[in-house]
Formats: sequence, structure tokens, C-alpha cells
Amino acid sequence: MKNREVDGGKLFREWAQKYDRRVRKITENPRPGMFKGNILLYEMMRDYCRRELEAWESGRPMPVVYTVGNAAHRLWMACGFHTYVLDCFSDYLTREQAPYYLQLVRNLGFPDNTCDRVQAMAAMGICGHLPPPSMVVGELSDCDPGAQAALWAGRYWRVPTTSLDIPFEQSFEAVEYVAEQLWEMVHLAEREFPGIKYDEARLRQMQAWYREAAALERQILLISKHKPCAVAGRNALRMPPRLLYADPRYPEYFRILYHELRNRLDRGESVVKDGDEKFRVFWMCSAPFYEDPFGFLEERGCAIPLYEEGPGVPDKHVPGDEGSAIRFFGRKLENPVQEEAGVILCNHWAATGERRVREVLLRCQQVGIEGLIHFLQPGCETCNNLARVLGDRVEKELGIKNLYIEGWAQDMEKHNEAEFEAKLDDWLKVCLAEKEARQKSR
Repeated sequence: MKNREVDGGKLFREWAQKYDRRVRKITENPRPGMFKGNILLYEMMRDYCRRELEAWESGRPMPVVYTVGNAAHRLWMACGFHTYVLDCFSDYLTREQAPYYLQLVRNLGFPDNTCDRVQAMAAMGICGHLPPPSMVVGELSDCDPGAQAALWAGRYWRVPTTSLDIPFEQSFEAVEYVAEQLWEMVHLAEREFPGIKYDEARLRQMQAWYREAAALERQILLISKHKPCAVAGRNALRMPPRLLYADPRYPEYFRILYHELRNRLDRGESVVKDGDEKFRVFWMCSAPFYEDPFGFLEERGCAIPLYEEGPGVPDKHVPGDEGSAIRFFGRKLENPVQEEAGVILCNHWAATGERRVREVLLRCQQVGIEGLIHFLQPGCETCNNLARVLGDRVEKELGIKNLYIEGWAQDMEKHNEAEFEAKLDDWLKVCLAEKEARQKSR
């Protein structure tokens, strides 16, 4: 361990206070039109932070695993680890917190010309503001800088560190290969860390909550098809953090979202200005965290019903769903660990490029998409390298327009809001003009 003071409760302390303030503010001054699920999410996050802070301050042994990306988080929770998904922690940094952590890793040599989400993720791994890890589990699939951030954290704390090797193809042989790696890691953890023991019943329970939420996500996707659009861009990006997989309220968050959107649709309400939907787009990759480009577009009549990782959008295996197992892997899976391997293998960004292209084409057809906005984060080899290929395919096959726009998610010194919005506005005006010309020529 490095010679730096460790305050493992710092972030939990700050976030517990932040979410408690938000809960009290909404309770005391409810705002018409605000998504009602916000208060539940804030309560879940507040309670999670309080539990983790209490565990840290108790001084009792605290087995902690740091994970990233798609590294079987539910499995480690079922083993009894305090499971810290580093990219979730970095995503929940406030606008005021982010600059400190970005500068921290840059001062230690992490490159500043790669995705700022990964820079912040790396900072979470070595900052000392979370309880230090007993073990680090990464994964080698869609995000190479993210995998390097996990390896860096493991080296920094000098703890057992491993990465899942994830094949590109979906097959039962691939499931067996990933599941075998997971079992090896579980057996290692059970040998090395007192109190760690795989609990199959606990894993099955979390998978059941995930399955319940996935069914609601599919219903939300159906609502996205309707015009004018009842789904705000902010709602299209709503996903409870993977930190909360073990919370029984996890599916309730999606239930509230579904019913609220369903009621909005039944009332004929739309998120676009004056209910006049002129254009609809599919938002790709990520987005600026501390601004609202979606509201900017909606004010101009452009709906954003879909985000790549939003509710119901990625085609994924759901544990316990025999139909999805047969569709992806050709047969029913045999146990909960294989089910987790199946989820890992269906990561939207971690398979072949052709699979991602086909998924996007299908969703565009289902929802009537007219434009794709490719948010290009510097250093994102998965999204950036495929953006032109994907854009060419949707334009050739469906006549969809594309905007390729570089942006930063959390580094507000590099991200220029006015310039970003000007590019969105210029592109939308061109799309609307071309659409109007086509309609007049018919």
C-alpha cells in the first residue's frame, strides 16, 4: 500500500449527505413534472452509502472487491464482498468533485487524452477515499483503458488482481469458458478471504430482481415507439447503478418509471416543445454529465427516445429466461454462475461490431429513428472506431442522418457547452430542412 492517508469513508460520507439533502428537498418541496422515481433512487443511494460508511467506521474486517465494466458484480455480492464498481463511483461524482479526481490521476501519469470517464474511474481505484480493496476483478472486452484502470488499482494496493477474458461470440462453449473463470475466482476468494462464501440463493434472488426489472424495461421500450414522444432524453438514459443490484427496491425503480411514462402516454403528453415532434434521434455511447443536451434538442422539436444502454434498448441475456438463453447460446443454461457468464457475453459493446450494428438497425426500425448522434469520447476505441461503419450502414439501409460530435462527459474545462450545442443546432436545422424538402417533393 502506498504511503498516503486513507479515508475510506470520505465519498460515502459526502454522498450520504448529498442524497439525504435531495430526499428532504423533494419531500418538502415536490416539483410538478419531476420524475417520481428520483426520490426512490436517492433513498437507495443514501441507504447504500450509509451502510458502507457504517461498515468502514466499525473497524471490523471488510472484504472489498473493486470491479469495472461487466465483471460479474452480482456474483461478488453473493459471495459477501463489498462490491465497488469503479465506473459507477466515477459516474456519481458531482461537478464540483470531478476536477479533483481527474487531476489526481493525471498527476500520477494517467493519460489525459483518453476518455475522462475512464480517468475518473482510475482515480476511484487509487484515491484512498473508498475502503481499500482485498481483490480487483477487471474484464477484457469493450474498454481497454478501463481494464488498464483496474490493473493499475490492483498494482497500487498490491492485492490479488485478475481480468476476465471474454470471447466475442455468443455460444454455449463461450458460456462454459467464462463460467470456468468465474468459478476459479470464487474458489480463490473463498481460500484467501475469511468470511467469503458463495451463496447461490442470494445470487438467484438478485437475478430475479434483475429479471423483473428487465421485463419492465421491455415495456418502456414499447412506449418509446409512440409519437409524439412521451420519453424524455433524460429518462432514456435512466439506469439504477450496478451498485444497487442487491437492493430489493431495484425493480421498483423501473416499475415507477414505466407507470409514469405509460400515464404520460395515455394522457397524450409529449416531451418536445408544444407537442410538435419534428425529428427523433438515437443517442450513442455517452453524454455530458453536467449539462442537458436532451432538453436543448427537445425545445427544438427533436425527441431522444433511445440511448444505447437505456431501458430495454440493448438485446441482452436475462438470467432465468430460458428463451433468451436458447436464442443466444442454443440451449438452457445450467446454473446461476453460467447465467452470469451469459449476461457478460451479451454486453452490447463487447461483441463483434456486426452484432452492434444489427442491434442498432433493429431498434431504429422499431422506434422510427431519423438520426443518430455519435458522442465521441476521446480514446473510446469501441464507439469511435465503429462510429463511421455504423453511421454508413444506418444511412445506406434506412436513410438515417448522422452527427459525429466529440465531447467530454466529466471534464468541464475541456467540454465547451456553447460550442457543443451550436453543433447540435446546426445539424438539426440541416436535418429538418432536408426532411421538409423531401416531404414537399412527394
